[in-house]
Amino acid sequence: MNLRWWWAWRPPMTDPAVAVLVTAAALWVGSEHFPHGWGFSPLAYLLTALIFLPLAVRRRWPVAVSLTSSLALLAYLAAGYDQLNLNFWGPLLALYSAASLRPARRIVLSWAVTIVAMFWSSRLVPGMSVGLGLVESVLFPSLACVFGSVSYRLAQRNDQLADVADRLRAEQEARAALAVAQERVRIARELHDVVAHHLSVISVQAGLAEYVFDADASTARKAVDTISTVSREALHELRRLLVLLRVDSDAPGYEGPGHDPAPGLADLPQLVDRVRAAGVAVKLGMSVPDPDAFPPGLQLCAYRVIQEALTNVLKHAPGERARVLVRCDRRQLTVVVENEGNAGNAGGTPGTGHGLTSMRERAALYGGTLVAGARPEGGYAVALTLFVDEVGALG
Repeated sequence: MNLRWWWAWRPPMTDPAVAVLVTAAALWVGSEHFPHGWGFSPLAYLLTALIFLPLAVRRRWPVAVSLTSSLALLAYLAAGYDQLNLNFWGPLLALYSAASLRPARRIVLSWAVTIVAMFWSSRLVPGMSVGLGLVESVLFPSLACVFGSVSYRLAQRNDQLADVADRLRAEQEARAALAVAQERVRIARELHDVVAHHLSVISVQAGLAEYVFDADASTARKAVDTISTVSREALHELRRLLVLLRVDSDAPGYEGPGHDPAPGLADLPQLVDRVRAAGVAVKLGMSVPDPDAFPPGLQLCAYRVIQEALTNVLKHAPGERARVLVRCDRRQLTVVVENEGNAGNAGGTPGTGHGLTSMRERAALYGGTLVAGARPEGGYAVALTLFVDEVGALG
């Protein structure tokens, strides 16, 4: 026999123990009953054992156990033994077990056979009328079925609740895994925006310094100064990002250094100056009456999109002119970054496509749209639209 299968269906140890105890009690009461004691009657002992011992496997075969117990009682009565002992309790216990473990439609036969056995048993009680015997014979098995059915429904409900709890636990784990994945994407996007832009500027300036190191010392020194400034800014932004990831500034008892605010629209002039120093002639046009009226998250979204677009100009169209236009009204904020060069020229650095994906994800996060592509007159353009009403920036 397969051990795992046996372990799955084996009855609890209480069932065999209870079956043995009630069998021993029934045998003792029957043998001691006066004046109709069994004496040494092997058949009476055997039939009594058949009434109670099957209760040891009542959880595995409840209906069969109920029928066996009732038929054994009928055989006991047919052999001429009276019922003035514990034997009539065996079919009732078995019927209750069947009702608590199986649907009502599957125990109808057991219920009927138990009624017959109980009625025959009542006819052997001196002085009991037929009507009273019939009432007891129907009432006791019916009560056993009712109480057993209640237990069956409770067990079914508990199983359903356990299934619901398992599904909720699985959904919670899935949501937690999704949240972790989204957080990883957010962290990767932030690191990409910070590292890609500053390293692009550093790479361009390093190449310029190496090219003019012997011929134009002042230009090389200026490029090195730019590298120093940009590297410090990169370290500063990375430090700010790591602090935000490690601690919660709103946590009770946190007394660490204050977090620097995330870059926003007011920081665009410094961003443009940095790109200009890297060799790209950038023109900035802003028509934003009050940048502080926008939520920090929306400002960071616009800032990172502009930063990534200018980084792409540095990598793919170095030396070309670019233009940044920022406009807003009460309904939307529009950002356009375009350059006049060829994004795919040989002098540029091939990209991976992560920057454009990052920009689109940021736009989608705030319910906006991002369109990027080549211009008919040459060059490349990135257009970001954020709907102000959706984020509640104004009014």
